[in-house]
Amino acid sequence: MLGLILAFGTAISEALKDIFSKENLRYVDEYTVAFSMHLVISLLLAPVVVVMGVEEVSGRFLLALFSSSFIQLAVILLYMKAIKRAELSVTVPLVTLTPLFMLLSSPILIGQFPNLSGIGGILFIVAGTYLLNMEGNRAGFFAPFKNLVYSQSSRYMLIVAFLWSITANIDKVGVEETSPIFWAFSKDLLILLYLIPIVYLKSKAPLAQLKSRWLQLLGIGVFRTTSVLTQMFAIQFILVAYVISIKRSSALLIILYAIFFLHEKKNFKTRLLAIAIISIGLALIALS
Repeated sequence: MLGLILAFGTAISEALKDIFSKENLRYVDEYTVAFSMHLVISLLLAPVVVVMGVEEVSGRFLLALFSSSFIQLAVILLYMKAIKRAELSVTVPLVTLTPLFMLLSSPILIGQFPNLSGIGGILFIVAGTYLLNMEGNRAGFFAPFKNLVYSQSSRYMLIVAFLWSITANIDKVGVEETSPIFWAFSKDLLILLYLIPIVYLKSKAPLAQLKSRWLQLLGIGVFRTTSVLTQMFAIQFILVAYVISIKRSSALLIILYAIFFLHEKKNFKTRLLAIAIISIGLALIALS
């Protein structure tokens, strides 16, 4: 039960992070946003790591750390390129395929096999989240798959979904070798170091951007930090595929926010159907 609660905490944090990011990306470029998120995470976790003490690391931990951080850097760059070049409604739904990829990657990488109820829950959550993301798309329900043929951005996002299915499993290894906090701090600090030269080369006046929106960027970083920590703790209790499936249901929370706080009633029936499908999936995972 604790694992499910933590996974829901991840979904809530992801939704809040996305809501904050949506507005701030109008004023700050994607490279600076990525850099600021990892900077905030590193600054918040550093004193905790100092108090707890630096843990002994093994060769397995170092292998997981460098492979995960390097892959995650590629994910960040591909993700930013995808959302910059194409409509979110076409590219982002492809990310919901991550839990499906994990049905293959989790047994291979960490030996975790969901039961039938869990597999059913994953499929329901993927379907419901996909429906939420597709609502209002004039190109049709299968637009993201059609765009794989014509759109480089869609192909980028498909790669992102696949790579996330790998890094999520590597996170399990890192947490087992040390602890959720030390693993999260080590990985995000390394990614932060990777991003410094990239921001310098790709971003225009990053320091000015950080200064102009520092409070808003701090909020994004805080919610990203809670998302990372709850995810790392959750994978200690339940299957990684379940955690990621619940995490992707953050789209449900964003839709509810839009309905009740932004009074967006467009395609209300479609949204209710998607919410019902996701709820069934969550129930199946809870019962698995």
